[in-house]
Parts: sequence; structure tokens; C-alpha cells
Amino acid sequence: MYEIPVFTSDTYNNTSYVRSGYLPFNPLLNKSLVSFQTIELYHHLFMRCPRLGIQPFVRALCDLQGVRFKNNLSVQISAAYDLYIRLVEGVRLKVRQALGRDSSNWRMLNNCPCCQYEVVGELELAIRMLLGIDGNNSLKRFQRREPPSEDGKSLGPEKEREDNRIGGGDYFLQPEAVDLWDESQWHKWPGWTPKERSPKIPCEDRWSNLKESNTNRTFGHFDVNGIFGGFCRHSFTIVFLDMIRTGEHSKYMLALLNHFMSASREDRQRLGLPENPSGSLGVGYDIACGMTAKIIRSPLNDLAQKERLSMMIGLLHGYAHNRLCQLSFLLLYIQGAGIEDLEVCERYFAQSNALAPVTRYMGRFRRRQAIANYAYHRDNMESYHNLSRFIVSNYKQALGILSRSRNTACTLRAVGLLDVKNAAVWLDEEKAYLESHQDIPEEDTTKSSYYLALGKLWECQDELRRARATFRMESGPPSELNIDHANQLRQMVNKQEMEAKLLLDVQSLEERLGLQRDQRWKRDSEAWNSARELVQTAKYRKAADKLEGLTVARIFELSKMNVAGTGYKMRQHIGDAMKKRSKAILSALEEYNACAASLKPPRKLLDWDDILNYTYLSEFNFLRESRADILDKPWAKPAVQEAMSELFKLIRAGEEIDRLHVEIKRLLTYMKEEEEYFATVVRRHRDNDEPLAYQIWLHGRERSRFNEVHRTRLKSIQKLKGFTVSNSHFFQPGIGARRQTVDGTEVVDAEAEGQNPNNENSDESETEDEEDERTEAILTIANDPV
Repeated sequence: MYEIPVFTSDTYNNTSYVRSGYLPFNPLLNKSLVSFQTIELYHHLFMRCPRLGIQPFVRALCDLQGVRFKNNLSVQISAAYDLYIRLVEGVRLKVRQALGRDSSNWRMLNNCPCCQYEVVGELELAIRMLLGIDGNNSLKRFQRREPPSEDGKSLGPEKEREDNRIGGGDYFLQPEAVDLWDESQWHKWPGWTPKERSPKIPCEDRWSNLKESNTNRTFGHFDVNGIFGGFCRHSFTIVFLDMIRTGEHSKYMLALLNHFMSASREDRQRLGLPENPSGSLGVGYDIACGMTAKIIRSPLNDLAQKERLSMMIGLLHGYAHNRLCQLSFLLLYIQGAGIEDLEVCERYFAQSNALAPVTRYMGRFRRRQAIANYAYHRDNMESYHNLSRFIVSNYKQALGILSRSRNTACTLRAVGLLDVKNAAVWLDEEKAYLESHQDIPEEDTTKSSYYLALGKLWECQDELRRARATFRMESGPPSELNIDHANQLRQMVNKQEMEAKLLLDVQSLEERLGLQRDQRWKRDSEAWNSARELVQTAKYRKAADKLEGLTVARIFELSKMNVAGTGYKMRQHIGDAMKKRSKAILSALEEYNACAASLKPPRKLLDWDDILNYTYLSEFNFLRESRADILDKPWAKPAVQEAMSELFKLIRAGEEIDRLHVEIKRLLTYMKEEEEYFATVVRRHRDNDEPLAYQIWLHGRERSRFNEVHRTRLKSIQKLKGFTVSNSHFFQPGIGARRQTVDGTEVVDAEAEGQNPNNENSDESETEDEEDERTEAILTIANDPV
């Protein structure tokens, strides 16, 4: 299949390398063949354009050859393509074995150089690694079934062709490992004891995937309803999980985190590293608030504490959460998060969705095979190529934020925030207040119910009195009454039955409130007016919730329109939906203003311009509060909120610079040591197995072809305006803490053990000192005259 390559000075002369050979369509009857180059061309086209299926490719070949297309050609080329993938994966396995990288979790733990290639003596980060996890329902798989039953209530039996192959390799976690994390299976985990159910989550009504009743449902003819994936912040794949006959169930999140954290812990133990990691593991998820409570109740809790798991909410979804969730999980308020948005899943799925038209009707094996090959290609050809671009972009963005420090200092002075440390104190006060008012007191709920029931009773009694006054009973039997009198009699009887029902409800609520019959509330009494205010406030908050929900949808639609890859028809559809949404927002705005005017004292009325400016939805949370003393708090004022946001952006930008320095050092070290390691392994196998040596060299070129681009881009950072010359030492290669020896086994450098003790307590103290230094620097700017 391959010609023997020509070896020249530790590299191979690629110009003399010619791919040749043919692949059969059938292992027994080789009447027809296809050239290896043709299948290889399709593979690379498919990796670059996943929408390109085999059939349009074969049709194009038929057009070139001037022959008529036949359906069996697609089947034959598909079989040849399976053989090609089998050969490629076999070669990759032999290469990984020669490199000592054939363990099941090696790729997952070493895929991203910037996140996972630790360097001796590097700066310890408060968050050692940032991951994004989420579900995607585009990559479904249609299950072939017989026609449904005659009544149409049940699907027909499965008629899939038997295929026992398991595709996907180490990119997929098997369903058996996932099902162990279903809540019904928790009792099987040794040492786990059930815990009390967590309290109601404030955001539960906003996110359908927080409700198990929604995520447990199946979707018609689909066998797989999508994938659940995890990625580092640089878009390198961690692992995929098939969502089989369910929606975005919590078991997928638990299984993924357990798989990654368990593998990381075992890897540290094998290498003799300290058992406890030096920094936390930051994981971004759109419903992190609810999943944190789920983790605490699950068997994963012990491992999560040991691995210092920290759940976070990405910026795109974060501002649609309740304010209390934002204060606990939003990246803006988390130390060490930098300016990362952790919306990597949205960006990844926006591109991988192109696979959906091709993989939807594939078998289980071929679907997984296609997704895994796409992920491999994206990791090595896209994500690795974009590493330095990502670093340069974030460095520029962080320097741009830091350049606004003088303006931010003026804003802080204008709102009276002269001591920067007060910002953290005010956040704690706000969080404590929201936690204390998270649940409505039961007594207030009972009073509101009694007020409404009593009002309905009085209204019913008034209608009954009017009906009795207008009804005139004529003499004679009921059969002789005219139709009008019969209808009046029927209505009066209905009102009497309604009065009896309402009276029972009122008496039941009076028992709960401890009221005697003679203590029943009167109209305009003090208790009546107090309950009326509670009901009006509840209506006002409901109107604010409705207005906020429509605004959230509007913001998400706007963000969708700006996503790369959104087609013209989709943009037009979203635009039409936004026009209708605007009418609904106007209606909700009128309802809100009516409720706001009914309060005592009346609340601030909103207009259309206010809604357009509510980009960050935390402002809606203060609309719901009616207590004047809370509105007078400094942290409840919009100007202070905005100033505090700018302050925390400055702090996060400084943290981002520190993280980027670590990543730059890691990337430069990785490139230098990988090039040396591959050259050494190639020399070792050159004499004994030259074809294998050539494949190792090709494997090394997959990433090394971009190394010079990385070095050029990273050098350009030192020329940016605002770059500090004292940070130049981060732009030199260091010593990898997990360098590999020639025989391919991983070792820990002795110098690394001495310089990187990973002491948990010292790490916390150092990060606290860094935080204090940044706040002190901003405080100095704020107090200096402009």
C-alpha cells in the first residue's frame, strides 16, 4: 500500500512518498476495486465538510467518469471506506503503542497542551483547568423499525441489521458505565447513603433540563437523542456520551465527571504526584446551580470534594439565571476564572451539527465512527491550530480591559465605592438577603389564599343575593314555568352550590390561620389591606417574571443570529419570531406597568427603551423587591451594580493574564519536547521497522506543522501595547513535569517534585495574596487624583 519512504537527516522526504494500492468492496468477491487515493480524498473532504455524504461524492465520481450512477456504488464505496478507517485506526494504534500512549485514558488526560502539559516551577492557578460540558440533540440516530401498530399507539419492532462492532474508541463512554449514574442505581454504589432532598432551585422553572420528568422522555423513532460532551476551554475533546432514549438527563453529567476525575486521580497516583490537586477543577454547565445540589446528594460527592470540583455557569446562559445563582456560579464573581466564558460547547456543536444530516440514518457503529473521526480531526487540525490564536486574542482582550482601569476608578469614585474591598462585602450582603427571601413564608401564602378565597365568597354571595331579588316565582308547578324563569332558577341553584364550596374553603383556611368565626376579616380592615398588598406584590412579581422570560428569549435569538454558520433561512425565521416576540413584550410591559402602579408606594414604570437596555437580566431581580430599605442599599442601585461589574472584570482580566502566561510556557515547552521525543522514537525504529518509523513521523507532523505558526503568533504578544517586559521569561520553553523517556513510559522529573509540591494550603494562601495585590492596585488608582 505504501512505498518505502526515503530517509534524509532525521526527516522523511515527503516528495518521494506516493500512496498507492486498491481497496476491495467485498472481502470474498473482489470483482471491483477502488483506489486508495480516492477513498483517502473522500475522508479528508468529509473531515473538512461533514455534510458531504458518500452518495453525493459517488455521484460526482460518476459524472467525472461519464457513467450512470447506481445505488449499489454507494454501498460499495461505504464498505471500502469502512476498510480504510479500519486500516487507519490500526496504524494509529501501532504508533501509539510505539510512543507509549496506548492506555485507554491517555488522550483524554493529555489532549490539550495548554491545559494539561504541566511545566516545572510554573505559577499555580486557583483553577487548574476549565472545562465546558453540555448536551446536544442534533446528532440523533434514527432507529429502523417495522410499521407501527394498527391503532398507531405503539412503534413497530426493531429491524436493525445485527452489528456487534463498537465504534468511537476512547472518544465515547459506553452506555453501561453511564447507566450506573442513574438516580435509581445510586443505592448500588458502596458506601453511599441517601441524603435529604435539596431545597427548590430558584431557576428550576426556567430550564427544562432541570426537571427529571422532562429529561426522561423518549423521542419517537430515535434510538439516540443526541450526545453529551465535555471539552476544555481550548475546544479539545474530553469524551462523548450517547443520550439513549432520554433527554439531557443528569446521569450523563455525573458519568462524564466521574470518568474524567477518576482517570485524573489514578494518573496522579501512578506518577507518584501528590494525591490532592493544587487547584480546583472548573466545570461550566448551563444548569450548574441545580447540578451542584444533585452532585452533593449523589455518590460522586466524595470524589468531587477530593478533586475540588467547582461548578460554574457560562456567560451566555449565566445572565438568564436568577440573581442568587449568578452570585454563586457566574464566572464574573469566581476567583481565578479570568475572562473565560466557558461557552465552548455552543461553539463546538455549532460546527459539529453539520454531521447530523449524514449520521442521522447511520447504524450505531458507523455513526460513532464518524463522530470520533471528526473529533480526532478537529482536535489535531483545528483546535491545535487555533491554540496560539486563542491565546493572542484573549491576551489582547485582557490588556484592553486593563487599559480601562483609570476610567473604572473614576466610576468607582462616582458611586462612592472608594474602598474596593467593599465590593466583596456588598456581594455577600446581597447574597445573604436573597437567600433569606428565597422562599415565601408559609403564613404569607396562607393569608394570600384566604384573601382570594374570601373575596370569591363575597362576590358569589353578592351575585346570589341579586339572583334571589330578581327571581319571581309564579304560581303553578315548575313544569309550567317559562324558559327564562327556569334558567334563572338553575343559575340560582348553581350559585348556592358554589357558595357552599367556597364557604368550606374559607373555613379551612380560617382553621389554618387560627381565626374564629367572629374574627373573619372585614373589607378595608388592617389584615385585609395587608393581605391585599401581598397579593398585589405577587401579581407584580409574576408580571416581572413574564416580562423577563420574553426578554431572555429575545436576547438568545439575537445571539443566535450572530452565530457563524446560521443560514439565511434560519436568520429570516428568527427575525420573524422576534417581531412576534416584540408584540408579546409590549403586551407584557403594559401588564407589568399596571401591576407596578397598583402597589403602595407605586413602583418604577418601564418603557420600551428600558427593556432594550436590559441586556444583563440581573436588573430584573431588583424590580421584584418592594421594600424601600432594600432599594436604598448601595448594592441595589443600578449604577453601583454596573461599577462593581467593571471592577470584577478588571480583576478577572489580571487573572486571565496569569493563566495565559502559564499556557504560553506550557505550549512552548510542549512543542520543543514533542519534537525532540518524536525524532528520538523515529530514530529508534528506523533500522528495525522503517514503515512504522515513517508512520510515527507522519503522526508527529499532524501537529508539528503548526508549531512555527504558534511561535510567530506568541512572539507578537510581546509587541502589544500594554505588555509588561518583565513577563518575557514566560515566552521561553521550560521543563515538562511529565516528560516521556525513549521507551515511551511517563516519568515525573525529579526537579518537578522538588519545585511543585502542590500543597493545597499554600496554593490558597498564594491566590489570596494575588487577589489582595490586585484589589490594592485598583484601590490606589481609585484614590489617586485624576
